[in-house]
Amino acid sequence: MQDVEILKLLSVALTRDKQILLEEELQKYGAATNWTIRQILKQRLSSRTKTLEALQDNFADKYDKRRKYLEDVVKTASVEITQHRLLAETVRSKRDKTPFFKPGRLIFTQPLVRLDEKAVTLTLSDGGLLPIPFDKRSRNRLAEKLAAILRGSKEGEINRNYGRIRITWNKEGFADIDIRAVRRALMED
Repeated sequence: MQDVEILKLLSVALTRDKQILLEEELQKYGAATNWTIRQILKQRLSSRTKTLEALQDNFADKYDKRRKYLEDVVKTASVEITQHRLLAETVRSKRDKTPFFKPGRLIFTQPLVRLDEKAVTLTLSDGGLLPIPFDKRSRNRLAEKLAAILRGSKEGEINRNYGRIRITWNKEGFADIDIRAVRRALMED
């Protein structure tokens, strides 16, 4: 496993239109993840590849046709199930309960979400783009690391210097953005 570092940024205050689009995406992602958790447990699916094959058609009809979207949701659902099982070993009230993903977070990989120096751009299911700009203070604080991540990446290719990006909505018009960056890329100069 590669050594990773989490870069924490804040967004600027989003316009009302962007807030509505982001909230709709958050609700859809939460519903899709909870549906996927229920299907994994109900059908006793043990691996991600089996899960992707078993759920692909129903998922496309209910939520999103993009394969990458399903892959990200399945990964999030698997992590949520694992965390619930580990917690259930020590917390009695968690036993015999179904794991639940709390809406309010999006966890995507490329090409569903793209990183540049000033913003994270989310690709919506209708093909539209939702840019979420970084606030000046957090962007300036991490400018060198962002530049190191983006250095050497070509337009249209997947940048291997960062992985999943978590966007957490804080209901005050802002979003917290966590970027999972490969530490090796941050240290190259």
